[in-house]
Amino acid sequence: MSEPIVDATDPDEAFAALADETRLAILRALADADGDEATFSALRDAVGMRDSGQFNYHLQKLTGTFVAKTDDSYRLTVAGRQIRGALLAGRYTKTGSVDPVPLDDPCPACGGDRTFHYDDQQVEITCDDCDLGSFFGIPPGVFAGYDADEWPAVANRYLRTVVQQAASGFCPFCDGRMRSRLADQLATTDDDASPPEEYRDVPTFRFTCDRCGETLAGDLGIALLDVPAVVAFYHDHGVDVRDEPLSAFRTISTDRARIVGRDPLRAAVTFTADDESLTVELDESLAVVEAERTD
Repeated sequence: MSEPIVDATDPDEAFAALADETRLAILRALADADGDEATFSALRDAVGMRDSGQFNYHLQKLTGTFVAKTDDSYRLTVAGRQIRGALLAGRYTKTGSVDPVPLDDPCPACGGDRTFHYDDQQVEITCDDCDLGSFFGIPPGVFAGYDADEWPAVANRYLRTVVQQAASGFCPFCDGRMRSRLADQLATTDDDASPPEEYRDVPTFRFTCDRCGETLAGDLGIALLDVPAVVAFYHDHGVDVRDEPLSAFRTISTDRARIVGRDPLRAAVTFTADDESLTVELDESLAVVEAERTD
């Protein structure tokens, strides 16, 4: 049986096709056209190139990978729309930073004040009183159009979508297959370092891509916010998990998340609201094997 997904274009050729101002102008013109589609003449007029033969040469360099030819017009392919999106998001062209922003919600570990930082496409949230922090990358274009004091909330929503995508099995970097697994201790910024003693036995999630090898690691509470039992539990207490900061659901202590089995690896995560608790037990692949409410 033949492989259903194969390389149709050499990566060097694909990226070389984008290394021209006229070709990028073609992609932008198609993106601005109704339905991302335009005739040859309309596209040439939009780009502003009088030489029909020269314009056709550049258009053909894009056709097949970033542009598709229909009966009487051209349209962006999925790859073309993704390149357009990457340009708008500023993944390769924009930069940005912001002065530290104090956060209203306290550190989930010690209750201390926390601060939001953004620089060099990296968000870092630090606690003034303990070593617990979080860090993750965000393209600068995500924050375009928002005031600086809105950046923490924007970053919160963006991280939620990244975790949701990874938990659904799709790598946010290359669209490869993402594997979910349970890890038996907290991750650190330094691979050679160990987490602080008080967090050493706190289980966490790992999402790893089969294709590019990128790994996302973090708090189990955040990874479970789409689990029906968790959503229903908070809904019954008048809480919409989509409206709360992710820190409200962090389980960064052994009182909230703990290992309950080693062979095979199992973890239990406890959420609380009012006078009720929900305990969710997970297997090695982060699948829910049991969920129980208690007063």
